[in-house]
Amino acid sequence: MRLTTSNPEKTMKRMLNAVAACLLAGAAQAQSQAVTVVSITDLSGLTEYRVVTKEEYAALQKELADEAKVYPAAAAEAKKEWDDANKALPPKDRQPFQGNRVNPRTMKPPAVAQFGDRAKAERKAEQLKDRASEKELEEMKKAEKGPKPRPEDEARKVARVKAFESAVAAISKKMGDKLGRPVPAIGAFFGAANAEDAKKEAEAKKEAEAKKKEEDKKQAP
Repeated sequence: MRLTTSNPEKTMKRMLNAVAACLLAGAAQAQSQAVTVVSITDLSGLTEYRVVTKEEYAALQKELADEAKVYPAAAAEAKKEWDDANKALPPKDRQPFQGNRVNPRTMKPPAVAQFGDRAKAERKAEQLKDRASEKELEEMKKAEKGPKPRPEDEARKVARVKAFESAVAAISKKMGDKLGRPVPAIGAFFGAANAEDAKKEAEAKKEAEAKKKEEDKKQAP
């Protein structure tokens, strides 16, 4: 390349500076497009692995910080509603509020290096997910090999699970009301959506029992 200037050294210096600036800009762009894998645990304790950019990671940090702020009040309100609904139940059907087992969503910092290729990051996330699933499967097999629980113990376990699901749903709803947005969940729950639903279920059960008693009286000799 021919330099058409009276000061070739200055021109060369400017060209080198321009090349360096382009390289830095390219590196910055690559850095902004880099992704990593993080693990996110929801209110129920379930964990997922997600591929995120630097900006998405920062946004998630803010989301979680906002959720942590409203969690104490939301949990307290949900517990009060649960306790009020519990009073309408027969003592044998009452379940303590399982809010102490519910925790705000958390995110672990990236445990692996950043990826410039999103496809590679997605594969890494799938590997981590598979490992977690294998570990969970092993634990389930170990539990199956243990002594078979008695029917009454199994019934109590089912009731505790349902109470936990209801606590998660109730706290999540309260948090969502305060945040103005839903709190993301990994799992789906099939228990009562909140304490009011639990109360309705209890009332329906009482009506069914009362109806059955009346029918039994009519059939009695």
